[in-house]
Amino acid sequence: MREIYLIARREYLAYVAAWGFWLSLLTAPLLLALFAVGPMLAGQAEPTRALAVIAADPKDAEAIAASFAARSTEIMPRYVVVPAPAATPQEIAPWLTGQKTVAVEGEGRPLFAALFVKRTGETVSVDYWSTNLTDRSAADRAVRAVSERMRADALSARGLDAAETARIEALAPKLEQYDPRGAPGAAVTDRDRAPFVVGMILSFVLWSAVMGVANMLLTGVIEEKSNKILDSLLTSASPLQILIGKLLGVAAVSFTLFGVWGVLGGGALGAASHAGVAGDLAQAALNPALIGAFVVFFLGGYLIYGALFLALGSLCDTLQESQSLLGPVFLVLTLPILFLIPAFQNPQAPLVVGASWFPFFTPFVMMMRAPAGLSPVEFFGPVLLLVATVALVLVGAARVFHAGVVNQASAASLRRRLFARKA
Repeated sequence: MREIYLIARREYLAYVAAWGFWLSLLTAPLLLALFAVGPMLAGQAEPTRALAVIAADPKDAEAIAASFAARSTEIMPRYVVVPAPAATPQEIAPWLTGQKTVAVEGEGRPLFAALFVKRTGETVSVDYWSTNLTDRSAADRAVRAVSERMRADALSARGLDAAETARIEALAPKLEQYDPRGAPGAAVTDRDRAPFVVGMILSFVLWSAVMGVANMLLTGVIEEKSNKILDSLLTSASPLQILIGKLLGVAAVSFTLFGVWGVLGGGALGAASHAGVAGDLAQAALNPALIGAFVVFFLGGYLIYGALFLALGSLCDTLQESQSLLGPVFLVLTLPILFLIPAFQNPQAPLVVGASWFPFFTPFVMMMRAPAGLSPVEFFGPVLLLVATVALVLVGAARVFHAGVVNQASAASLRRRLFARKA
């Protein structure tokens, strides 16, 4: 046990003492926060988009302008309707391409888009002109505004006044969702849905963490093998002790990261736990059961893939040589991401349930299914199968690791054995 402890401590201190560890420790939460609020910041930083509306019926132009004015406080993107500088698509093209500008907030800017609304009897068409070929949000909003006016005009033509027309258009059923497993008469709220969102986020974090730490083990063992450091360790410890020590040391590094991020994130979540949707997500993220499930599934996924990467790394002398061996492993490791959306939409879908019983997918798929109120068999069945698989993988990885570091087996020698021609 002492040898395992010393190797684990060596691995842990080797990473923690590096300045890159602390840099990643501090920058990772900042990057996650940036990814979360980046689109919002990008929308706020983007200049207000100028739109021109040319309509055969001035009331259509008024309806569109009113629609954009009612949403003038939106975060992204922001639009303003300006007087049309020309009346035809050919004439307005220079303003759309930036050759000419219109005045927006005291600055000269090109038109983001021009909307031509045409009427032929009761038929209305909207032509949308813009050099931006991907963002149709302005066109969709204009179409909704014109559609609302068309319905209002149709009702008015049948003798209804404006007030009655508005009342009819506002008619809509009140939808309430109920869970038969919940308290009688208690409707489902955003707080009830929040654990599923948090589960999906934690599943992706779990996948990223397992991928990252397994890669650390791979590069570490290849470097130590090429530098003959493993030969020195073998003089005082067995291959199995080295394997277990490395797994424990890097696991301790991972839990150090999670611990620091948990303290920082827990404080932020605690501060947000009383504010609307953010508060619902915060309370779901602080659920001890969900945190416990994350720890269990991280350990399962880490031990499986960490042991595999250590074993394969022991057979390689360079990172380039490891690529051919790691291809299938990376393929298996990336497949659980395909279940992210299906598991969020229906945790009980047969394909999702089946994937949760496949040990190499279990940590990631079960993390997404955990908030679904699983029965003991549905939860502990895959977990027990995962534990058994971890044990088998550790035994197999230990043998391969022994062959790689003691017998100097390599990927090249394995290929020669497999594809050698019979005499």
